[in-house]
Amino acid sequence: MIIDRLVELAIVFVGVYAAFALNAHQIHRQQQQRRAQILAYLEKGAVAAAERLKHVTTNYDRNTNQFLDQLAKGQMPEITPISWASSYNPNENAWLLQAGGLELLDIETIARMRELDTAASTGLATMAHYQTLSDQLIAPHLGDGRSFFYDPSTKQLRKEYAQYPAILQEGSVILHDITQKTDQLVAQLRVEQGYHP
Repeated sequence: MIIDRLVELAIVFVGVYAAFALNAHQIHRQQQQRRAQILAYLEKGAVAAAERLKHVTTNYDRNTNQFLDQLAKGQMPEITPISWASSYNPNENAWLLQAGGLELLDIETIARMRELDTAASTGLATMAHYQTLSDQLIAPHLGDGRSFFYDPSTKQLRKEYAQYPAILQEGSVILHDITQKTDQLVAQLRVEQGYHP
């Protein structure tokens, strides 16, 4: 009788343990699938962003260097308003992290995402400030001719606009920083997925 009871208890215990083990296995598998989906989504977005950034940065640097070369030669290059249109959304990755990404992703990947978000939000806020100044100081005077912005005798920018070249160069630094951080995120996402580019 006691032996029968022990056998019954052992069978119940094994059954319950097997059910828990199966449930844990299913949960782990679902988490792995979710993790793979999140990583694939993040990588696709980061790769596309990296390509766009490289194109934008190349064009921006070419235009900035052309302006600086002409300015150094006293050619009084045309002043253009500072305009930084961006589709950057700081909440885009935040919702992924809140929807389980924090538990599923490596801490290194989360760190790269945060670094990119910080660089992008700080850099774009800086350029938005310069864009506001540009809207106030440059845009209203575009039809006034180059002599409005330059001293014709020295062919250099007037004092009010002397910071314009430095602002252009700061924009380049910001773009390169965001590009570098995006490339680092892509590399980390690929490491976490188990392959190297």
